[in-house]
Amino acid sequence: MNNGFMPADSATAVPRRGVPEDRWMIRVACGFLVSASVALAGVSTFAQTTAPTPESVIGWPPCADYKLATYEQIEDYFRKLAIAVPSRMQLIEMGKTAEGRTQVLAVVSSEQNLRQLGKYKDIARRLALARASTSRVRPEPADGQNDGDRLTDGEARALAREGKAVVWIDFGLHSSEVAHGQTAPLLVHKVVTEESDEMRFIRDNVILLLVANMNPDGTTMVATWYREHRGKPWEDRVPELWHKYVGHDDNRDWFMMNQGETRNSARLLYTEWFPQIIYNHHQSGPFPSRIFVPPFDDPMNPNIPPLVMRGVNLVGDAMTRRLDQEGKRGAVSRIGFDTWWNGGMRTAPYFHNMIGILTETGHASATPATYDAAAFPKYFANTTIPTLEPTTYYPSPFLGGEWHIRDSCDYMVTTSMALLDIAAKRREEWLYDIYQMARDATRNHANETFIVPMASGASRGDDVQWDPPTAVKMINVLRLGGVEIERARAAFDAGGRHYGAGSFVIRGAQPFEPYVRDLLTPQAYPDVRLYPGGPPKRPYDITGWTLNYQMGVKVDRVMEAVRVATEAIDVAPPPDVATPASARAAFALDPRANDSFTIVNRLLKAGETVLRATEPLALNDATWPAGAFVIKPAAGTAVRVGDAARAFGVAVASLDQMPRDLLEVKAPRVGIYHAWGGNMDEGWTRWLLEQFEFPYTSVFDRDVRVGNLRARYDVILLPDATYEQMLNGMAAGTMPDAYTGGMTARGVTNLYEFAASGGTLVAMDRAADLPLSAFGLHVENVTTSAREADFYIPGSILKIKVSANHPVAYGMPPDAAAFFINGPAFAAVGAQNVHIVAEYPARDLLLSGWLLGEPVIAGRAAVVEVAVDKGRVVLLGFRTQHRAQPHGTYKLLFNAILLGSSQRGPT
Repeated sequence: MNNGFMPADSATAVPRRGVPEDRWMIRVACGFLVSASVALAGVSTFAQTTAPTPESVIGWPPCADYKLATYEQIEDYFRKLAIAVPSRMQLIEMGKTAEGRTQVLAVVSSEQNLRQLGKYKDIARRLALARASTSRVRPEPADGQNDGDRLTDGEARALAREGKAVVWIDFGLHSSEVAHGQTAPLLVHKVVTEESDEMRFIRDNVILLLVANMNPDGTTMVATWYREHRGKPWEDRVPELWHKYVGHDDNRDWFMMNQGETRNSARLLYTEWFPQIIYNHHQSGPFPSRIFVPPFDDPMNPNIPPLVMRGVNLVGDAMTRRLDQEGKRGAVSRIGFDTWWNGGMRTAPYFHNMIGILTETGHASATPATYDAAAFPKYFANTTIPTLEPTTYYPSPFLGGEWHIRDSCDYMVTTSMALLDIAAKRREEWLYDIYQMARDATRNHANETFIVPMASGASRGDDVQWDPPTAVKMINVLRLGGVEIERARAAFDAGGRHYGAGSFVIRGAQPFEPYVRDLLTPQAYPDVRLYPGGPPKRPYDITGWTLNYQMGVKVDRVMEAVRVATEAIDVAPPPDVATPASARAAFALDPRANDSFTIVNRLLKAGETVLRATEPLALNDATWPAGAFVIKPAAGTAVRVGDAARAFGVAVASLDQMPRDLLEVKAPRVGIYHAWGGNMDEGWTRWLLEQFEFPYTSVFDRDVRVGNLRARYDVILLPDATYEQMLNGMAAGTMPDAYTGGMTARGVTNLYEFAASGGTLVAMDRAADLPLSAFGLHVENVTTSAREADFYIPGSILKIKVSANHPVAYGMPPDAAAFFINGPAFAAVGAQNVHIVAEYPARDLLLSGWLLGEPVIAGRAAVVEVAVDKGRVVLLGFRTQHRAQPHGTYKLLFNAILLGSSQRGPT
């Protein structure tokens, strides 16, 4: 889970690759047997004779040197254990992964608890929602008030006494951090079979939800690579993303929930089980510590309930205490990892009143190593905390020595046991605390309502959504997070404004109000420096993520309890649209809707003729901005257009005459540059294009070096990467030769020739430096010379002004929000062939997050099109598609793609 500023363990480690495997295996196996004999001294005859050991299924003791189990082996063990001991373990299939594997979760508790599992699930749900009803469906609100369904404090106390703590522990989210994926079989076997007094007490008081693996595809990929390349310098590093699309960003998807694996877990967390405590294992702690354990560093997000943070600190202290009790040195706290950002596996639960725990254990390798304390840095990175002296939050420093993957696994078992122990001992408190937070959220925010206006009928006024289908998508994203949402059955007034029937109402009077508030209001990150007057202190992740800003959705927050007849929403359907049965001249699709691009891609695939209006399109009851899609009618066109438009909720018009100035759109031949090493921006781009049904192929370094690109592609996308990364790739000797070398200078020349011969090269974020440096574009990046101390925007949302009549901006509103993360901004240098598509305003750029050094980019260009002979380069200076979250700027990317295959068409 390295966030970019913590050096890896390998910095001072000497791998033990020269030691014969058999010798190490004997040592590890003996060590396992000794520890197992101690741990299982009290195991019952029943468990001993019925429960398979992990090594009996996997083939070796988990966490053995030079061995990594695939997900298939781990899953096989979980299934066999569940069959053998069904009275203590039930197996749940969570859902499918990107590559089609099945995720599984073990439910572990005492025999008596599992017999009454439905009862305890219901108690957990009622307390988490502060709800008296035993039904999983919220009672239908009649007029926006629902007080009669609330638990009383006395009822909650009784339920807390009766209930069991529900604890979630997961493994394997970041597949390159190999030890925690291998720890899962150890822990599940221990909790299911051990008969110590402590474990019996845990099983009696806790229902453990143990996820076998959060990223099965990556776990198998990494294990297979390690087996094939063990002993090589690259044994621990696969040359591509260890998830089909998102790699490390599988831990950055937890409020948007784009990926199937994220949704598999979120459904269980927020609609079925409602655990009070969630523990997410990782392996990228601040070196040379052996494990990072909460408490976390500042800043804290003010929307997190105080009881959540108190619980986090309590659990963290229990973990570090147990580690030192067991002689496990090197636990550090309050460094590097903060609690500002919403969107990680352990952070999103905070806003659901759940305790989210992250630990980061050292040594993410199956190869043993020796760490020399004399080579340790004097201080932890970006701090003044010494690495070899005891301090308040690092009282037992790691002093170096030999380290095995089994050591890392043992640390994780210890912290997991500390969590289960404190969950069991404080069972009633955890249950009542989650109720109290839900009660307070519901009670204290009764006079707060978020309204997502939706037009009723065919009218489109100033007070409605620019892109209604995307507004519905935002509603459904919130629903995935367990947010209670209603739809107005009639028009109503609130906050001095009028709203039509069908508008969505999100009340503050609900248990997950902190989650709603955090996603739908702007963030204001504090100006935090490493020292007074010094450079900025890097946040753990991004600083601003306001969802409605990113998605381009209008949301009004009114400080009153809105009274209107509503219906509760489970999944919101697309907007209702009327579709004409025929058209005299042509059909037209609204260019403001992102989903119009999906429809167009389907129509192009079906052989339809698609054009674009280059000027605003005046209709009977509205005027659409430039860029409307115009479809010439032919046999079957009306059905195809109508069916697709209704499926997505996209407005369709019937035209009696063709617009005068049109571009003909052909199906674009799209290539996405795919560098070896794993580029998450590239993966997200692939995923996004698939969602909107853009066909594409991957363009590898060898393809760029060979050239003749124009014969194969109309458009080539360069996802975010530095010029040096694209030019040189991974160095020789760091990977097998097939994965090294980059596109080289020859490839850069071939990209120029591609654009000059009529192609469209789209450079995204930092990738803009390639054409700026090599193509002679007469455009400069104005951020290049800015020092970090003077210019720093680590993931924030900024205002942009858009030239909506430019083809790259078709369908965009004149004012929009851009997600910016330390990227470029542009200035033209006396050129006539440079067209500014979007620019930052002269002042007050920040919408959400943190902006240091506004004058550097104020008034500068954010998106630029530059003519290059017969073709063009489009520079997208900010992340138009960052983590598939900013729907409001997708059109800039989609338009650039279609522009590459468009030409002047007939009228």
